[in-house]
Amino acid sequence: MSILRKLAKKSPLRMVGLMSGTSMDGLDICVADIDFGEDAVAFSEIASACVQFPSDLKMSIWQALSGTTEDVTRTHYNLGRFYAKSTSEFLSAEGISGIDAVAVHGQTIHHISGEATLQIGEPSFLAQDLGKPIISDFRARDISAGGTGAPLMPIVDSWLFRQEEETVLCLNLGGVANITALPARASGEDIIGFDTGPGMALLDEAMMLLAQQPFDEHGSVSSQGTPDEALVEEWLKDEFILKEPPKSTGRDYFGKEWLERNVDKIANWKLHDLLATLSLFTARSVALNCRRFSAIVQTSNVIVSGGGVHHRTAMTMLSQQFSPVEVISSQKFNVDPDMKEALGFAILGAAYLKSIPGNLPSVTGASHPVVLGKLTL
Repeated sequence: MSILRKLAKKSPLRMVGLMSGTSMDGLDICVADIDFGEDAVAFSEIASACVQFPSDLKMSIWQALSGTTEDVTRTHYNLGRFYAKSTSEFLSAEGISGIDAVAVHGQTIHHISGEATLQIGEPSFLAQDLGKPIISDFRARDISAGGTGAPLMPIVDSWLFRQEEETVLCLNLGGVANITALPARASGEDIIGFDTGPGMALLDEAMMLLAQQPFDEHGSVSSQGTPDEALVEEWLKDEFILKEPPKSTGRDYFGKEWLERNVDKIANWKLHDLLATLSLFTARSVALNCRRFSAIVQTSNVIVSGGGVHHRTAMTMLSQQFSPVEVISSQKFNVDPDMKEALGFAILGAAYLKSIPGNLPSVTGASHPVVLGKLTL
């Protein structure tokens, strides 16, 4: 354990953050030097990349969402092998040395808010290949303290974006959408954060179902469609959308089964109209939740990160829903929107090594702050 004592005192820490989110399109890798201040984090990004999943691995992940125990177990180990191989090859190709540890979120297979959660991708392969401490399984400790286990980015948003005198609203638009409302530090108010509902997951499911394509690149298909306003208003009555925070969800809820339950005769739809309707549902469900449960009226802009930032249709609809509040990419704050979560887990991994709590009870409902993650050496 001497290596851990040494890392606890080191500053900055060179961390590798690994994230494969609910969009299930690949592995995001971010290497950064992390330095903790009193209530903020300074970082210097060294390199980053997204490594696409091979088609057979991606299919096995999709099947594991509703598959057998054998499916989940095999995918858990194969995904761990993929993480290790991809990370080793990336570090070698970039000529990066001197990393201190790796933080890996894993692939969420199922999340039951406040009860149980499962992220797969066996970390032992990373430990074997890299010979470095691996921190994983970040959600479990919060659940054990009575929390929802997610979202985990609000404390990262606080460390990166919180202002002294101004309220900031952060939106992560991945497969699932989640927000963080950051009151001005001077206000003394609690941070609020929760999943609002679908991000890109339902659009991706519809593309797979009707076009056998993984996603609507840049929103080019949905931009040609006309949304069904009445249907969107009906969908906004979904029990999760209306539920009060703390709340968290996943693709196991807003996924293929949700579409089959809520879209009548889906095969008869024109794809562009369905995607436009789902884009509007995402935008309105985010805006509705922000207005009901956050300090949107006090903020001058909404900072967006995640893959959805490239979906022009969804972003245009979000801008319309939030007007006159400006919707902007986190890139304007020098945080790559595609790598924000991978960077976030690099930061949470560094927090683990320094015994700094990584959850926010005001967000998850946990009884107290706890250090997040489990260690594999």
